[in-house]
Amino acid sequence: MARVLLVEDEPNIASIIVFKLEREGHQVRWESSASTVLDAAAAIHPDLVLLDSSLPDGDPFALLSALSPNPPVVMMTEFRDALTPDRARAAGALATVEKPFKPTQLARLVAQLVPAATAAPP
Repeated sequence: MARVLLVEDEPNIASIIVFKLEREGHQVRWESSASTVLDAAAAIHPDLVLLDSSLPDGDPFALLSALSPNPPVVMMTEFRDALTPDRARAAGALATVEKPFKPTQLARLVAQLVPAATAAPP
């Protein structure tokens, strides 16, 4: 089980992600505002952050730089250009995921990126 901090301003998308990851056994904290992300990360010490690339109240790339590499960050982006994934990796993202994505795809990525946290207890 992993502690996941989800940063997504769209409630419909967030609810689907939270539902899927919690069904997979993860603890998920959802933040919809850039202004609360760093405090939330300090409070829960996430194993992974899922960060939307377009937040209306802040620069997600600045957040990415402030958060990574510990905890690792996956940037979720609706931008279909070559620059956004490169910019995200340069700012410290471990990976990028292009929206729209299937919740199962995201759950699989979480399990791959934090295997120690997602392993079943002995």
